[in-house]
Amino acid sequence: MSNYTKDRKITEFWYTRCPVPTVSGIALDLGWLDKTFAKDGISFKSLRAEQERSVRESHFDHTLKGLFREGGNIPAIWARATGKDTRAIALTWVDEYQAILTLPDSDITKPADLRGRRLALPLRTQSQIDFSRAMAQRGFLSALSLAGLNENDVHFVDLHARETDLREALPGGIQQSHFYQAELAGLFWGEVDAIYVKGAPGADLSAIHKLRVVFDLGKHSDPLIRVNNGTPRTITVNADLVEQRPDLIVKYLACLLQTSKWAESHSEDVVKTVSIETGGSEEAVRKAYGSELHLRLRPDLSTQWIAALKSQKDFLLKWGFIPADFDIDAWIASEHLAEAQELVSKLEELTLI
Repeated sequence: MSNYTKDRKITEFWYTRCPVPTVSGIALDLGWLDKTFAKDGISFKSLRAEQERSVRESHFDHTLKGLFREGGNIPAIWARATGKDTRAIALTWVDEYQAILTLPDSDITKPADLRGRRLALPLRTQSQIDFSRAMAQRGFLSALSLAGLNENDVHFVDLHARETDLREALPGGIQQSHFYQAELAGLFWGEVDAIYVKGAPGADLSAIHKLRVVFDLGKHSDPLIRVNNGTPRTITVNADLVEQRPDLIVKYLACLLQTSKWAESHSEDVVKTVSIETGGSEEAVRKAYGSELHLRLRPDLSTQWIAALKSQKDFLLKWGFIPADFDIDAWIASEHLAEAQELVSKLEELTLI
């Protein structure tokens, strides 16, 4: 266990976030996390800016101590299932474009038409956790369920894909680095009949190639149909930091709450930041995340969001994406968010704590 007691000087934390809409990304862009912790003599170091891939892999396996991560729930769930002693301190939920796409001249127009068809599952054999495959599989199965179909009614096709690289030096990050290249090639070469994409890069891809949207799961009224890697997203940190320095956890969450409050009145700034973070155009950001994106960034631990997280964990366990089961309720440390919410509620105006 790391020593994070108050008599030990902490000078640095690591941070990482997925190239998706995150309140952490906006707080970092504004410089608010550094300002919030400056009085404690603590600076934040970007995991994704590191040159060593082994260090960047902590985005997935959460090996580094003192790491705050906001991003897709699949790597976070996988890391906990493999024994990493982390805690989920908050969730966020930004509904997003999750589309089943096919060629413009295809006769597939609705989920029921997927019966007997070939559906693309990307395969990244070198990844610790193949989150893109899990995303696609859950997306397809959710769409199939709406037509009373299941995995036995379709043919899943493996498409070998390039490994992902989260380096910030890459323009647009993970998504723009040919993230859907294998699926798109498989579709145009006739190897598959339909693919799954999401987010602003997915919206750009469908528009650029004039692909037919068979179904957009992100618009479905049932939240459980919309559950996937990004719904909900997890904010996680090492358990020893949570246990030994809860004051710093509260301060971190209070900064995110204040950032989400700022975002509510700065919609255009949010779109610009998310466009840079995702590698998607501003038009695609608006299409993918909707006109209320700036209102959807507030961290919470609602009963509905936790139920969705449990549903995702059960899915990953059923399909072999995680090696073991664990208790979601025990993983969540809710008291720090409650304290941060109370702290921020007492402020009369937006002031960094």
